[in-house]
Amino acid sequence: MSGTLAMAGGSGVSPYAGSSDLVALGRAVRELRELRGVPQTAVGFDAGVGDFYVGGVERGRLNPTFAVLVRVLRTLRCPPGELVARYERHLAVIDPHAGAEISACPTPEALAHVASFNARMATWRAAQARRRGR
Repeated sequence: MSGTLAMAGGSGVSPYAGSSDLVALGRAVRELRELRGVPQTAVGFDAGVGDFYVGGVERGRLNPTFAVLVRVLRTLRCPPGELVARYERHLAVIDPHAGAEISACPTPEALAHVASFNARMATWRAAQARRRGR
């Protein structure tokens, strides 16, 4: 089960801060940065994020957007696949059962939700068509 290693507080901090996924991601980013011998502040500057942002990501306290993560990886000249491989390796050590509690899609509940949504949309479209026909 994906547990929480440390709860974060304060504005701008992800509610998932300290989750095993973010800690593993942060360790992977740190590992890549250190392998290249680049300081956090240089990566942050070149990626266009605040001075302390990269440190927050590396500590698992911030959940970077995909766009920011890609910019960080580009500054490190690292393909996303390399980061993912390192993330998976770190996650296996931190929380070997991460994600086990999440059902594989589609669950029966998800299929029921889709059917209900489609029925509501069909009703809405029919009502829209009647209004346009007036």
